[in-house]
Amino acid sequence: MIIAGIVLKRIVRAKRIIALGLLPALGLLVGILSLRGATDVRAAYAGFTRGLLIPIIIALGAFVIGSSAVTDEREDLTILYLAQTPVSRLRIVVETWLAAFAATLMLVAVPTVLAVMLAGRAEVSMAGKADLVLAVVLSTAAYTALAVALGFFTRRAMLFGLAYVLLWESIVASFASSAGNFSVSSHARVVLARSLDVLTRYEVKPPDTGVVTSLVVLVAIVAVALALAGRRLQRMNLP
Repeated sequence: MIIAGIVLKRIVRAKRIIALGLLPALGLLVGILSLRGATDVRAAYAGFTRGLLIPIIIALGAFVIGSSAVTDEREDLTILYLAQTPVSRLRIVVETWLAAFAATLMLVAVPTVLAVMLAGRAEVSMAGKADLVLAVVLSTAAYTALAVALGFFTRRAMLFGLAYVLLWESIVASFASSAGNFSVSSHARVVLARSLDVLTRYEVKPPDTGVVTSLVVLVAIVAVALALAGRRLQRMNLP
């Protein structure tokens, strides 16, 4: 886990992490306002998790952190030194992803706590709160895996990632039900809504996909993205 430790330190020390602090700050502000002034707590909980936490805070944070973790390694030639060690290319990819995954989880910790508090106000069961945490962890894992993979394929990974989040996740997948099959946030909402009551589930608006299917899809996204990234690293013409 030495590589993961090195990458994580670089992520935490990067100046962009200060700007990324605006994301949890936004979540903190919206969460506090929802806790204090919401007349319909179920709708407030659903709106916070469905419209802000997963598709905006987690997705943007993951793509910025995950893609920059790779592009920084490429620009300062760290990846060149790592590639010359006996460590397998796939392990380099996996540990880079683990560092980005951990950093993104730290970034979204406060908004997630607020979401759990909102869940309590909305009378969500303990199982529902556990599903919320699971949805956060799985969506974070999937988004960061996609970001890391993009980083190995293009130096403009952050730009492509932001386009995916802002156009596909926020717009296309919201209006085209079939597009939800290719949306991380849609599958995360299925997990999130698994144990909710009928009214709260209606507010969350999960797609008509089985929970097991969504769980498998989210895990598969991580596995396939990292496998493709490992294969790409093996074939890269490093300087």
